Amino acid sequence: MGEKNAGWERCQKNKNKLTIISGKDVVLLYPWCGHHPFRLKEIVRMNEQESQEKDQFEQLIQGLIDREYGCLNDFYLPQTTAGLRTNMAHLSKLGEMKYAGIGNRKDYQKNKLIRGDQVTWIEENSSNFFELEYLRKIWRLINYMNQTCFTAIKSYESHYANYEVGSFYRRHLDQFKSEKGRQFSIILYLNQGWKEEDEGKLSLYPSSEAEQTVLPLEGRIVFFKSDQMEHEVHPSMTKERKSISGWMKS
Repeated sequence: MGEKNAGWERCQKNKNKLTIISGKDVVLLYPWCGHHPFRLKEIVRMNEQESQEKDQFEQLIQGLIDREYGCLNDFYLPQTTAGLRTNMAHLSKLGEMKYAGIGNRKDYQKNKLIRGDQVTWIEENSSNFFELEYLRKIWRLINYMNQTCFTAIKSYESHYANYEVGSFYRRHLDQFKSEKGRQFSIILYLNQGWKEEDEGKLSLYPSSEAEQTVLPLEGRIVFFKSDQMEHEVHPSMTKERKSISGWMKS
């Protein structure tokens, strides 16, 4: 123990080990391994990620409280959004992206005058790496909300959505008239290199303020109450518009 680095700031002892905490690392010295330090940078990094993730969740929830919607950039790592975008391209080549309709199973109908997006549902038990990354973080958010906001969310459903050039989705609510299960809507955008002139914005219509618009930038996420927030997808005349839409259900 005679060779302490000057950067060590404090020591904390217990029965089994001596933990030395510096500005950069945590070092554990175990008596049974000859006092050779094992640097636990990975554990520190994981703790930092958990803290950052909690901050993201709080920002979304606070946005919902303050202005009826949360909006956050870079909710997922770029490699995750890129992988999900690649999934969509593959599904499109296979012909798996189908034109969506309106209503639930009881009153389902297709109407391109109301919506023109193509969708494929994401399976709950997906084995795709990027879909798993997507779903796991959503479920961490759900668990956090259930613990801190008593939301009692029990399930989650989501689908890829591709809007071809010129397609749109008229102003609507996400909760069906005949089925009240959807509680919160969450949209993740997958559009690489999207610019203001590409348009394709999302309009939100909060009850407490004027229309709000959101540009569908890659990695941006939007979060709102399914039965309260009317919203609308405007067309882009330059690019296809890609996203994942999901719903937390009671």
